[in-house]
Amino acid sequence: MDRISCLPDDVICHILSFLPTKHAVATSILSSRWVNLWSFLPIIDLDDHLYLNPLKKESSSVLFLDFVNRVLTLNQSQTIVKFRLHVHDISGQNMPRINGFIQNVILRNVVEIDLGIYLNYFPIDDDYIKISNSQSLKVLKIRSDNGLKLSTFPDCFPCLNIFDVKVPIHESSDDLVMNFFPCLYALEKLSLVVDLIDCSGEIYVNVGGNVLKSLELELSIDNYDDCDAMVIVDAPCLEYLRLQDGFLASYLVKNKPAISEVSLDVGDYDDEFLEFMDEMGHIRRSRFNELLQGLVNAKSISVSATTSKVIFSQKWNLPILPLTKLELTVHTSSWILLLYWLESCPNLKVLSLIIKEKPVEDFDMLEELELAEPDQVPSCLSLRVKEIEIKRLVKVEEEEMLKYLLDNAKVLDKFTVNSRVYIKNGILQ
Repeated sequence: MDRISCLPDDVICHILSFLPTKHAVATSILSSRWVNLWSFLPIIDLDDHLYLNPLKKESSSVLFLDFVNRVLTLNQSQTIVKFRLHVHDISGQNMPRINGFIQNVILRNVVEIDLGIYLNYFPIDDDYIKISNSQSLKVLKIRSDNGLKLSTFPDCFPCLNIFDVKVPIHESSDDLVMNFFPCLYALEKLSLVVDLIDCSGEIYVNVGGNVLKSLELELSIDNYDDCDAMVIVDAPCLEYLRLQDGFLASYLVKNKPAISEVSLDVGDYDDEFLEFMDEMGHIRRSRFNELLQGLVNAKSISVSATTSKVIFSQKWNLPILPLTKLELTVHTSSWILLLYWLESCPNLKVLSLIIKEKPVEDFDMLEELELAEPDQVPSCLSLRVKEIEIKRLVKVEEEEMLKYLLDNAKVLDKFTVNSRVYIKNGILQ
């Protein structure tokens, strides 16, 4: 006897909602009891990777969109809890249909939208993903290589609390980065990856909100000689902040929030950027110091190896930071850079190091840093650091660093090494 078919409809629909919609629809062949159950599912999950014939991509793309249209037409759920649509290698003439699908679920009080839209050509303005105002939308996730247009007036998305989007920006005055986020009064988590394509002049990125707790911002620019980014962060309740760019944008963090965790990967350590820094280094130094000053209340800061090498290649002086925890990524040949960070963190109690092998392209440039141990041991290391953690130790070559830390951390309570190699000569004893 088919025990599952004896379950109530709402229980069966709940079970089917965990399946991709294609598989849920396929259950209609099991028996007459199952024929229409899939049409009541509040979750619609459509991915052309589960549908396309790789030998007939173009024709299959059209058939897939026909299938999407049929699913939305036959679906009888009054509220769409989640709408996931991932489409790859489609032509621009299909974007109006896709925007129509999005509008369909918005009109049906959709709670979560998850889109992956990838075109097979360079998009134009009419090919943007378009999302109108929604009173029910709480989660918006988008991955796309074409632009995004959203309603930007106050109260356009009153319930939106998660915004996770990766898109290109083609215009310096795009509302997505200029005026959109301050309108999202319920926003708690913002993750924005923006590729500033063919933009020129200054790009102003205005992010924040009274309840925003997590902010991840990643910016890339084709030519930082012609384009620059100015980022304003106004989020008094911010708890987590991750900033990443390859050109050291200008960051203004207002009100110095007490952030629990900060991750910084700003600037780039390559010939092109360092040549650019020969002319603009003094401006970039003031930017980095301004960023650190806006984060003085942070409890923990994580800094990439690239950022550290940019700082010290320019011989910048770090401001004093009242941190109790510091996480640094350092390359095997430049671990001494961490000592300069320790000089700027007199209250440090926890030090976490991620050790990576030196990139091949760094061999010549690292010699110019003229790294040497400071004349004095940083005071925090000898007087305050209670815990040291070493992650991803890949070679025994770091023995010099380990020995330095163990010899000079006089009040150390805990020393942890997560290593893939055997450390010889009892260095950890």
